[in-house]
Amino acid sequence: MSTMQMTRQGSPAGVALAGFIAGAVAVVIGHQVMVLVLHLTGFIPNAPYSFRPNPWGVPALINSMFWGGLWGVLYAFVAPRFPAGWSTLVRGLVFGFGIHVFLGNWIAVALIRGNPMFSSWVPLRMLIGALIGTAFGIAVAYVHALVAPRLAR
Repeated sequence: MSTMQMTRQGSPAGVALAGFIAGAVAVVIGHQVMVLVLHLTGFIPNAPYSFRPNPWGVPALINSMFWGGLWGVLYAFVAPRFPAGWSTLVRGLVFGFGIHVFLGNWIAVALIRGNPMFSSWVPLRMLIGALIGTAFGIAVAYVHALVAPRLAR
């Protein structure tokens, strides 16, 4: 990275920190809020903000915030490559659905876990995943827009 790019974008560590914080917070205010909406409307049985431990003893919300933070780091490095005229909402929609849901959850994560890709092509499962992931992406974009100017120096 050239000195000019570092001055404009900030240090890689600052960019990563801003992205991680944005992603972790986005889990709480985007991802989990959509889980709440889907739970209250009867589309999913699991309530949001669960502290039920996973097999390694980590509470579910903390685990989701960690992984959300890693997705946020990816957002922080990808977002500057989006067209300059795109609004924060459009950046969030493209990242949330196009990268997080489509490439990430429906393809990469499914392959890593040994699950069928594209939520087994079950329309309701695909819709639920798309709504949750896109809400996360929008939240990441807005939180990143707030924290990046302060942290990505």
